[in-house]
Amino acid sequence: LAFRKERGIALIPLLFVAAVLVIFGTVGLRLFPIYQEFMTVNSVLKDVAAEGAANRSMREIWGATSRRFQVNSVDNVRREHLKLEQRGDKRVIVLDYEVRTKMISNIDAVVSFKREYPLGP
Repeated sequence: LAFRKERGIALIPLLFVAAVLVIFGTVGLRLFPIYQEFMTVNSVLKDVAAEGAANRSMREIWGATSRRFQVNSVDNVRREHLKLEQRGDKRVIVLDYEVRTKMISNIDAVVSFKREYPLGP
C-alpha cells in the first residue's frame, strides 16, 4: 500500500488567516468612508479655488464650500479647518483636519489631512 501525503490546511493556520482577513476588512471598512469624504472635500476645494476665488474673502469662500459640503454630506470639515494664507504673491486655501474613528474595542484610528489649494487660474 502506498501512503498518500495529505494536502490541505490545518485548523490553526486557517483560523490565523481568517483573523488577519477580518482585521484588514474591519480597518478597510472603517477607513474607506473617511477617505471617500476627503476625496469629495478635495474635489470641492479644487473647484472653488479654480473658479475665481483669488479676490474672495474667507467668508465668501466658506459660503461656497459649505453649501457643497452639505449637498455631499461632508460632516468632518468645519470652518476652522480652512485658512486663507498669503504665499508670496499668491493666496492659498489651507485645509488641515483630523478624523477619529473607532476600530476595535478601545482602539481608535486618527486620520490626518493637510492640503493646500492655490487660488486663481
